[in-house]
Amino acid sequence: MPRGELDTLFAGPQSVTCEQRRELVDAIVEQLREQHGERLLAVALYGSTARDDDGPYSDVELWAVLDDGAFGIDFDQSLEWVHGRGKAEVNLYSRTAVEDYARSVEEDWALSHGQFVHARALWIAPDHGTLVETLRALAAHPEDDAVNRALSELVVGELYELIGKLRNRFARKPLTLLAAEFAQHLACLIGLAERHVFVSAGTMFGEAADLPGPDGATALFKQVDRGELSDDIAVSAAIERAWAGIEAWAGEVSLDDALRRRCVAGLR
Repeated sequence: MPRGELDTLFAGPQSVTCEQRRELVDAIVEQLREQHGERLLAVALYGSTARDDDGPYSDVELWAVLDDGAFGIDFDQSLEWVHGRGKAEVNLYSRTAVEDYARSVEEDWALSHGQFVHARALWIAPDHGTLVETLRALAAHPEDDAVNRALSELVVGELYELIGKLRNRFARKPLTLLAAEFAQHLACLIGLAERHVFVSAGTMFGEAADLPGPDGATALFKQVDRGELSDDIAVSAAIERAWAGIEAWAGEVSLDDALRRRCVAGLR
């Protein structure tokens, strides 16, 4: 990989042109091919650079797939370094590990799986031409049972706890942070229910507002996205309204059974 430079670290990211960033991407791909040879199956770009909306200080983000014989079927390694003017990250996976991850469903699925759904293939080995599309399909079509488990965990394990903190006058979390955290979990809840993978964290609230969701969700997203969080009473009311809207919405997305199983799990 292009060598890191410790003496540039604390200068912070420096301005890089789109052409310079793409030259770095090409250099990384070539080095991956040289280093891993026939073991390398595919390389893909994701994030803002893949979307062609990267700015002067954007990172470079890629993933690469190796055959299972390279480092074992569970191989999963992230390489992240400052390359001089900015930062680069390469996620290396074995074929089995990347397929398992692509089909997995956690609470942040609507954000985490954008690296597959919105990926741009850079290089694919001759006998593996469908690999990137296979991973995209696995990531974009999660199994219903896994989705329902993750949805119920978001409601019970995340949103419910944040409502408790909101109502607890002794809670130390600033209301602005609590509102942002609640909105992010709520957006992930809606994205997962609709099987919608967000383009980026920066567009998440706008995308979630355009999807069917609980009453009050859109208003909360707009408040948080615009930074309109100075009025504690208004912010608390917006969060409570969105929380109250989840009950009716849960029935609309057939989540009641999964919530029931999640809530009584500790009693078995």
